[in-house]
Amino acid sequence: MNPKSLEIIISGRVQGVGFRPFVYNLAKKHNIKGFVTNVEKGVLIRALADETVLESFYDQILIQKPRSSDITSSQKRTILSTENFDDFVIKPTAPSLLIDIPLTPDFAICESCSNEILNAENPRYYYPFTTCTQCGPRYSITKKFPFERINNSIDEFTMCESCSQEYKNSDDIRFHSQTNSCPNCGITLKFTTNSGDIISESNTEIFKIIAEKLALGNIIALKNTAGYLLICDATNQAAVKELRLRKRRPTKPFAVLFKDASVISNYLHLNYLEESTLSSTEAPIVILSVKNSLDLAVNQIAPNLKTIGAMIPNSGTLKLVMENFDKPIIATSANFHGSPIASSEKEVTKTLKEIADYFLHNSLKVLHPQDDSVMQFSEKYAKKIVLRRSRGFAPNVLNFKIPECNEKILCFGSDLKNTITILPNSNCYTSEYIGDLENYDTYLRYEKTIENYHKIFDFEPEIVLFDAHPKYISSQLAESIVHPENEIHYHKIQHHKAHFAAILGEKKLWKSKDKILGIIWDGIGYGDDDQIWGGEFFEYQNKAMNRLGHLDYYPWVLGDKMSKNPKISAVSISDSNPLFRNHFDDNEWAIYTKTIQNPRVNTSSMGRLFDAVGFVLGFHQPIYFEGEAAIYLEKLAQEYYSTSENKLVDYLENSDLVDNCIPTKLLFETILIHQQNGIQAGEIAANFHYTLIKCIEKVASTNKIRTLAFSGGVFQNSVLVDMICEFLSNNFEVHLHENFSPNDENISFGQLNYYLNIKN
Repeated sequence: MNPKSLEIIISGRVQGVGFRPFVYNLAKKHNIKGFVTNVEKGVLIRALADETVLESFYDQILIQKPRSSDITSSQKRTILSTENFDDFVIKPTAPSLLIDIPLTPDFAICESCSNEILNAENPRYYYPFTTCTQCGPRYSITKKFPFERINNSIDEFTMCESCSQEYKNSDDIRFHSQTNSCPNCGITLKFTTNSGDIISESNTEIFKIIAEKLALGNIIALKNTAGYLLICDATNQAAVKELRLRKRRPTKPFAVLFKDASVISNYLHLNYLEESTLSSTEAPIVILSVKNSLDLAVNQIAPNLKTIGAMIPNSGTLKLVMENFDKPIIATSANFHGSPIASSEKEVTKTLKEIADYFLHNSLKVLHPQDDSVMQFSEKYAKKIVLRRSRGFAPNVLNFKIPECNEKILCFGSDLKNTITILPNSNCYTSEYIGDLENYDTYLRYEKTIENYHKIFDFEPEIVLFDAHPKYISSQLAESIVHPENEIHYHKIQHHKAHFAAILGEKKLWKSKDKILGIIWDGIGYGDDDQIWGGEFFEYQNKAMNRLGHLDYYPWVLGDKMSKNPKISAVSISDSNPLFRNHFDDNEWAIYTKTIQNPRVNTSSMGRLFDAVGFVLGFHQPIYFEGEAAIYLEKLAQEYYSTSENKLVDYLENSDLVDNCIPTKLLFETILIHQQNGIQAGEIAANFHYTLIKCIEKVASTNKIRTLAFSGGVFQNSVLVDMICEFLSNNFEVHLHENFSPNDENISFGQLNYYLNIKN
């Protein structure tokens, strides 16, 4: 047979994952001549061989692809080629190449590299920065793309002769590994006191010292591949309590690092899906229910909860800590409550010396600090709920391309749980979780993230999109960069419409011919009528989005104070019910009742309704982190709902939803009556959730809509998600977020989708 030349283009997450070395070895195996190289749209392969060999080669590329890769499209064509190939080679990437593919996220340490650092006979014994083509930091150290050594911060470390040989050896797992290093040429460690005195710079010694310090109850700030973590002994009540005090974090749960999944299963309920998620290349934190507290300081780790965020080591550093300290440890972002994760030695020694007793530094520059991603699975139907999308997932939005758009777009997101989204090419990129912009350090990180994207993509926006709230920090920053001379245009997009657009975009529903009901429930968002929205029903069809109904308005009392103290929501919704009088001093009661009688602003916030119901059912403390009262309510409901013989009651069964509006006051009064009649809190909580589900059903049926799309922070609630699956999915087409968090992290992605798809 005459040889033919085949041109193959593979797109998706195919750079920085060992794709070129994989293709090289596969080609050599089949005696194929030609080359592989990075190109704008992914990886280009030119292959010369018999037709049958080429077909097998192409099929095997798609089937056997590297573990960390993700192919979104592949093209092949037979070409006439005048090139004569003597061999198969990896061609260098063109230095001026513009990249239009997903960025490569950070990958958890693989099994092979883990084994090497624990093998006393291996040259990389106790070298925590051991990586290969399938694992290690990527996005966190990226200066520019494509992901070549020269374009990331590990380029500061020149490969020694041994590493160079590995890099060139096609049989080695580090063949063309852009993060290759070893103890002789790579990243160094330094263990110090909180005053900066060096204790040790020996890798083997450092991890033994860390174990000793943890056993004594000390708190250590440890630099991981994406930023610093604060660690302490999770079995030491006093140590965990002290960490809470120093970190100014009264009740928000801590994540716990376990040696492996088998250890987790001793403490927490763990199914196959959860275990596979924990051990994936993304290695997120997974929320699990407590099985046996054993020696864990559960009440200090997750006060008032029966769940714990569990993780296993995602780096060599954490692997070696756990190898030396045979107990679970707290592993939380190194920051003060509300500030972003710290990433530089200068930063942490200045800001965290009052928190950490000791520091573990390393010499690798982290360019894009990231928190760990967090997710959970609903108890009954195992639906994935992303609580925080960050390390391992950001900034890519896989399988979402916009080839027809020629505008360069920057989306500023929301003020709470901020992310940014950019469209520099046909791919969309949504940043890692940044945080709440009311914190000044978070705001600086926000500005830095925007600047970093400018550098990575040589990106200058032509369009900026931002929230319609006039007082949002993100909106003010967006407006400040818009000047007639720079020809940047801007568009304000209402908060809940952005949420709705986010789920429509994620689920590719824009071209649906059927009406879609958007159920968008969260805490707050500035509405088109100058009121505070948060419990919304929208209708979408044929490029038009309209508000269909909402939670009945009630007074918005003292702004941010209302979101921090659930008793204010309770007294507002109940129209100053005397039942709550004893929870206020005379001055408070006078102010609140007067405000409620003559409100300047009203709200339809579903989040504040959850707070109010939580207060009635026993949550009487201030709210220290967003959603705290709602989580309390969710756990109450879960206990009742998970018992199959318990019957659920619709508190609004005999009430019509006039104008598609949920009667807030009537629902709340009914809950109060049941509470006063001695009905158990768990039963009331479960029925409250069920009543909301029935309200959705009524609105959908009344308006003859069969497709339902959900977004907003309220849908982080696993009980609501399970009830949606149980009571709505049989009669309706149901769409929930899977790749994005339902909370405000998706706002920037939604802003982009709204702009691209809604008729103005």
